[in-house]
Amino acid sequence: MKFFKITRSWVVKAEDEAEAFKLVASDQSKYLDTETVTRTEYKKPQQKTGWGQALKDQVLGSNGQKSR
Repeated sequence: MKFFKITRSWVVKAEDEAEAFKLVASDQSKYLDTETVTRTEYKKPQQKTGWGQALKDQVLGSNGQKSR
């Protein structure tokens, strides 16, 4: 089995973000700017639970940087 990452970007002129989403939702192909397909390998996200992660979060902080 092969895995693909599909990325799309739309460009739309609108008064605000909500209007932009409505316009794109109404006609995606009209506002489509770029579309890329990349072959990739599926990597299952690592679980961030358990005592090991809790200890790491406590020592390094939840943002992964060492506390001062």
